[in-house]
Amino acid sequence: MHLAKHKDFDSFYAALLPEEKRICGHLRDLLLLNFPELKEKFGYGVPYYWRFSRICFLYPASFPYSGMASGVAFGFTRGHLLSNEQGLLDLGTRKEVAYARLLHAKDIREDALLEIIHEAVLLDAEMARKK
Repeated sequence: MHLAKHKDFDSFYAALLPEEKRICGHLRDLLLLNFPELKEKFGYGVPYYWRFSRICFLYPASFPYSGMASGVAFGFTRGHLLSNEQGLLDLGTRKEVAYARLLHAKDIREDALLEIIHEAVLLDAEMARKK
């Protein structure tokens, strides 16, 4: 297995399974509409959303090394530092990256995810100020 070398959202989106398309499209819209300051960049074949550093990313189950049978992992690069008051993030055995695992588009809890994204964006700004 190898990681696809997607460099733009259209290429990435075309490679997704139907439910992954619904989830990723919805999450991307949620991110870009509510946080227009974020930039979309590709790494490891998936979209990452940046301001000062990597904040979050979308990792579909159909991609290598996802560890999921279906759906999309909505990952947060500094997930270990987020409050997770919403109870959606899972660190598993990882030290830093936490995921909200979404099996279906109907599983997207917009208000809760917006709270998590907002906290992650604030954390990114705080970490940038400290450098």
